[in-house]
Order: sequence, then structure tokens, then C-alpha cells
Amino acid sequence: MKYRFLNIAAALLTLLTGIVTCAARTGDFPIRAFHLDFRTEVMTLDAMKRLVDRISEQGINTLVMEWEAAFPFDKHATLSNASAFTREEVISFVDYCSGRGVEVIPLQNCFGHCEYILQHERYRALREDPKDPSQVCPLKIAEATACFSELFAEVASLHPSKYFHIGADETYLLGLCGNCRAVADREGKSRLFVDYVKAMCDIVHRLGKTPVIWADIILKYPEALDELPDDLIFVDWNYGWEPDRFGKLANLFSRGVKLWGAPALRSGPDNIYLTQWKKHFDNLAVFVEYAREHDYGGMIETSWSTSGTYGYWFDNGYEILSMQPVRLVYPMSAFRILEAACCEAFVTDAPFEPEAFVRRYARTELGLDDAGAGVLWRYFSMPQETVTVSDSGAKDASGRDLHEVIDECVRMRDELARLKPRKGAEEAAHYLLMLDIRINYLRFKAVEARYQSASFDRSGIPELMSGLKTLLAETRTLDRRFARLNGGYLKAREIEYMNTMRSVKMKLLYERLTNNTR
Repeated sequence: MKYRFLNIAAALLTLLTGIVTCAARTGDFPIRAFHLDFRTEVMTLDAMKRLVDRISEQGINTLVMEWEAAFPFDKHATLSNASAFTREEVISFVDYCSGRGVEVIPLQNCFGHCEYILQHERYRALREDPKDPSQVCPLKIAEATACFSELFAEVASLHPSKYFHIGADETYLLGLCGNCRAVADREGKSRLFVDYVKAMCDIVHRLGKTPVIWADIILKYPEALDELPDDLIFVDWNYGWEPDRFGKLANLFSRGVKLWGAPALRSGPDNIYLTQWKKHFDNLAVFVEYAREHDYGGMIETSWSTSGTYGYWFDNGYEILSMQPVRLVYPMSAFRILEAACCEAFVTDAPFEPEAFVRRYARTELGLDDAGAGVLWRYFSMPQETVTVSDSGAKDASGRDLHEVIDECVRMRDELARLKPRKGAEEAAHYLLMLDIRINYLRFKAVEARYQSASFDRSGIPELMSGLKTLLAETRTLDRRFARLNGGYLKAREIEYMNTMRSVKMKLLYERLTNNTR
């Protein structure tokens, strides 16, 4: 009755205000899910609950939780890190979601993306490559079954959902070790993948759950597809590319498998310095429509805090002393507009139109006039690309000169700063901070380009140090703004870590130059 009332209220709000609320229609997807990735950027419990409040009111009925080392493992307590929740907090959160009509599906990686497990000596024997903790060797089924039977049971015990996501994406090391190479040469990589996934699905079945996997690897190596369990759900993740990027989807369609889709709210090359907003809006417009046309049974809006790959600090014998994620992304706190866009795209039957949505959101949620809505759309449409520095200068990925990129960002920043939102001021403050962080970064890349140029010599050090000193002073102000806007949203240690890593290269260069002036 509570949720029926919310739907009625949402419909009335649409009639009275013109706001398209996602609760007004249920669309074609029985599973309408959002995803939280806690490899980094672990949120506070209060922030997680506020997120659930927002998305549940807009038609989302499922949350895919990738706890990683933030889960309070018991028998495998080696895995839990300094940001881990307590069992009581996890139970409280899952119950909170249930009370708002949201089912929580746990995602527990067991094949690829196992760095947070395999970095530990306790689990080292499971590695496909002794020097790389990213992937379990698929021939070590007995050892992996013993380990993941316990891990799955611990996670499942706190999640009553009928579904259990086991990951299994991006297993790039398939066939690397000698034994695996022999099997791959003789029987194909599909055999390696399928035999191992079947063993992991068996564990899920013994827990009384339905297994879910990402679809990319079976699309790439489909030969043994028919041997996978009939109830297995495949998730076709597409972050803005052609449908058959990984392999022929017809191989799944023709077999009538259960299929969900997954666009992305944050994905590569997004990092703390750039967000490709337009790509994410367009991803919703194109891929959700494709999923409807092909009768996908669910949609998951993924949101990645990092690339899922890591850099390592090794000691003798490839002992891992530390690992750092490649590519940190600006926190979810700034992405409410894409949250709402995801809800509308998933729930409303009509095609999603990014520009119309952004302009409407700017008026209804930020209180901007039509001119201000146009500024916001230009901000989200502005290209944001990675920057490459070489001895001949610096350009972005589209080939534009770095100084042209900086000038464009500064002009856009001035337009944003002149906006006067009548509500949602904190959300608007995130957009401005993101752009200020990008400008600070781009100006550092200009300094770095001079440092890496073929003409740089010791006489140029004072000029570079002067520029760096100004930029470092700016970073301290940016750090304070970041902490203020994300306080209460991210756990405190996560804020400190992100502020440290964001300017680490700049600080190292300044120290190096300082030493060379003596």
C-alpha cells in the first residue's frame, strides 16, 4: 500500500508540475537496479540510506552491492579493510532497503577482479599468475571451491535476495599459466572459463540462490556456452559502444538465456579530473532502448569508483606491500542528475532524451531559468578527454592543444559560477568543484609538458617552481572544498585518501625541482 501511494503521488506531481517522475510508470524491466562499488570511495551508512530513499522513490527496486573489502568477513577476516562495515551495519542496511521495496543483490567476485583477495599471502596459491593477483587460476577448482564456498556463504547469510552475482568479467589472464595454456590450446579458452564458472554456480545453487555473471567473456569465447546452468543470468554491460563489442549477442539471444543489461553512470576514462557526462547520458538513451527492443529482463546502472585494475609495490618474491587503484573517479555525491536520468530511462516507456531531461532537471531540481538550463546542458556537453604529455607538448585524446582545452574549461567555469540556483545549491557546488579540479590538473599538465620538453634544462626550474607553488596552494583550497562537500557522504579516510592521491604527482615534481635548486 505504501508504494502504491507513492506511485499515485508521483503521477499527481507529474500532472501538476511537469516533472517526469520515474515512479509514475514501471516500464518493461522487472529488475530495475542501481550498483554501488566499494573497491574505493566507501560511503557512510547514512549516505547509502539517503541514496536508497531517492532511487526507491523513483522506481528502482534492486541494489547490486559490490562490498569488496568493506564487507565484515568473519572466517576470512584477512580480507576486511579499514573501511569495513560491521555485520550489524550490513544487516541494518539490507533491512532498510527491504523496507523501501529494494532488494539487495550481493556481488562477490571469484574469478577476475580478485585483487583484494589474492593480494594476501593466505590466498596466493589461487593466482593464475604469481606476479598478478587479479585472477584465480581456473584449473584450481578444488581449492577455489573450498575458499569461495565459505566466502559466498558469509556474504549470502546477510543478503536474503534470491540472486547472487559472482562477477566473472574481464578474465584477461585466461590460458596464461602453463597448465591453463595447455588446456586452452587443446580445448579452447571457453572450456577453461565455463568449467570454472560452473563450479562457482554450483556453490550458489547449494545456497539456494540464482547465479548472475557479467556476459563479456562468454560472448568472447562462446563455444561451451550450452554447458552453463539454465538458470544463470547474463548481464550485458555496454557503456556506449556497438552491441557486439565482446562477441555476437545472437549467441545468447538464440539460446533464450536470461539477460539483463548494464549501462554506466561512471566508467572509463572518467577519473577525478574528468567526467564524460555526455557519453553517460547518451548511453542511457541508446542502450536502454536497445535492451527494451531485445526483451532484457532487467537493467543495472553500474557506477565504478575505479578502473578495477591496480598498480603494485612489490618486495622480493613478488610479495605485495601495497596496491593502488588505477583511476580514481569523482564520488557519487555529484551524480544525482545521472541517478535521476537512470531512473527515468529505466522506468518510463518513452525514449530517453538527454537534452530535454537535463533542461527539465535544471528547472525543477536546481531552480534555474531557461538560460541557466542552457548553461548546464553546455557543461554536460563539453568534451572532457584524457591529456597526454610528450616531449613535443600536450594534447587531449581528440588532438586538441592543451591550452585550447584550458581556455574552454575556464570559460565554462565562469558561466557555471554565474548561475544562481534557487535550490540544490550543494549539487551545483559539486559541478563547479569538479571543473575547478580539472582546470587545476590541466594547468599542472602544462607545467609538466614544459618539464618533459626537449628544451628543458636547469635554467627553467625557477619558472616551473613558481607555477607549481601557485597550483599547490590551489590544491589545498580544493582539498578543503572536497572535504566539505563530501563530509558525511564518504567515510573520512576515503576523503583523506582521495585528496592525497589527487595531487601526489604535482607534489613529487615540486619536491624534485626543489632538490635540484640547491
